[in-house]
Amino acid sequence: MSHHQSPGHHNNHAVGRPKDYVKHQNSGSDSDDMQEMSGFARFCFGLLWCFAQIGLWGSVLLFLYWVLKFDKGFAWQHDKRKMFNLHAFLMLTGFIFMNGQAMLIYKTFLCCKKIYNKITHTIFFLLSTSLITFGMIVGIQGQHLSPLDLPSAHFYSIHSWIGLVTAGLFALQFLFGFITFLLLLCCEKATAGFRARVLPTHQTMGIIIYTLAIAGCLTGLLQTARSRLSGPSPLEPEKPDYKNIGSPLNPFLNPGMVINLVGVCLIALAIIMPYIIRNFTQRRNMASFSVN
Repeated sequence: MSHHQSPGHHNNHAVGRPKDYVKHQNSGSDSDDMQEMSGFARFCFGLLWCFAQIGLWGSVLLFLYWVLKFDKGFAWQHDKRKMFNLHAFLMLTGFIFMNGQAMLIYKTFLCCKKIYNKITHTIFFLLSTSLITFGMIVGIQGQHLSPLDLPSAHFYSIHSWIGLVTAGLFALQFLFGFITFLLLLCCEKATAGFRARVLPTHQTMGIIIYTLAIAGCLTGLLQTARSRLSGPSPLEPEKPDYKNIGSPLNPFLNPGMVINLVGVCLIALAIIMPYIIRNFTQRRNMASFSVN
């Protein structure tokens, strides 16, 4: 009896589904978006996606505002202070903004063919890698411009240690993802099972790297606040004091407040981004499985 029921039971699951959907399921594709979201889940996803975008854009634009309004702008040579401003902006844009957008791609444009998502995901990663690389070069070169020809110390702070670890893991993640989820598509059927098995690890490592990047940015902001907002000195009598952030004499968007708001955006992203990546999955549009 059971021998005759199994085929029928299998066929009942396939009734009403497009052939391409069944083929996609059986291929062991590296996809986690096979679950249909309810209307409430879609609303929550859309709300958190908006909050994530506010955090991503807010962190970059607020830091840009701080540099241009309260500091001395950017430079890629000859001025250590301006070079470190550029270093911080590039690392923030690469690690947080571009990397964050790359992570959200898979959860956002499910009406497109998955290969298009993968290509867009890779493009964002390439942009992120370029910005991070340039940012590290500017930071290292800027450290050589020590006053009074004193020897320069490199990678001595917890901020720099976190940055090195994060950059190394990011490079490995990009290389592994490019080989596994793009190059191995040349042998799609043979590698489908392997890609499906390593996908959770790839996602988890992405979240870990993003959290480490936020930790690196926060420690960098703290270093910046302690050095740039250390109060008046004989050489800089009008230098702001970080401790006066809540003074009624200061406007709301004073230097210390802007730096703190950048930190708030980063902390919000540390909460929202992992939650979105790990808790929201949705079935990809059936049209995305059709063969054109």
